Amino acid sequence: MSFLRRLFAACATLVAIFSPQLSHAENLKLRVAYVPMVNMAPLFILTNEGWAKEAGVDLELTRFSSGTTLIQALASGEFDAVYMAVSPVVVARARGIDLKIVAANGVEIVSLIGLADLAKAYDGAASPAKAFEAFRQQHGRPVSIATLPKGTIPDTALRHYIKTQKINEADVSILSQGEEQVRQSLLAKAVDAATMPEPIITIVKSKDPSSKLLATGHDLMPGHPGFVLSVREKILKEHPDKVKSLVALNSKAIALIKSDPKRAAISTEAHLGKGLIPLEVIEAALTSPNNPITDDLRRLAEGTKSLQEFQVEIGVQPKIVPENELFDWTSYNELQATR
Repeated sequence: MSFLRRLFAACATLVAIFSPQLSHAENLKLRVAYVPMVNMAPLFILTNEGWAKEAGVDLELTRFSSGTTLIQALASGEFDAVYMAVSPVVVARARGIDLKIVAANGVEIVSLIGLADLAKAYDGAASPAKAFEAFRQQHGRPVSIATLPKGTIPDTALRHYIKTQKINEADVSILSQGEEQVRQSLLAKAVDAATMPEPIITIVKSKDPSSKLLATGHDLMPGHPGFVLSVREKILKEHPDKVKSLVALNSKAIALIKSDPKRAAISTEAHLGKGLIPLEVIEAALTSPNNPITDDLRRLAEGTKSLQEFQVEIGVQPKIVPENELFDWTSYNELQATR
């Protein structure tokens, strides 16, 4: 009996020693950086629903106020993955940071919303260019449009619209602001319009009935990319199955947004902060036609190519980062093959 007791004791010791290592081997811990926006809903859903943990991935989320500060953290070697807009990923990759895009969650996400005076000018004009011209003639100043800083998708999409619609630059004044400042500027009527993604459009329209959607994302810049999941090349190489699981879960989260937006909104609110944006506004933003959600990575890649070409043209990007450097298609292609 004493031999059996010693044997059981030895087995228990071995289990105690090796079980943490086995658990670590089964569950990949990923440090994920993100910017807190409604458009990050897929990340919030697969975290809040527990899907990632069930798939053997423990997500440690860290929020950043902007893509700029997030890139600085990436450059110092922090974080394994990131959810953010395409533009900062391009910047990061151009600086030699080993990120690759593996999943998409939207395209054509930026719209132009105008307040009453500009909305009226649009109603009576034959074209956007004529509307801007009429506004300046009537008010004695150019149209002031708030957007995010130069190089971001909202700014680039606006500049693309100005060029393609042949709007006289003398009729426009672009104000580079932070996300919260843009919202406050619109609500205080300190500007005439803004180019931003949801939920700004939904919030402003609910508080100011005289405001109007003047141009959709497609109108501003057809196919422009939205937000993406990117991971370090080291993770891609060492844990391809876990990345594949995350890509599949990203698609599952997008499907949930479409089938059960209220449930998706609850997960999103949990990570944005209760009360900061009302739950009903989050739900409306997630289902808004101005927020086309999709997991079609091919479509996003096409839009990224066009975005880069235009950003090089206007001087905010020195050169195009090739598709094979920006994207890893393995997980996406395997997921598509199962559908």
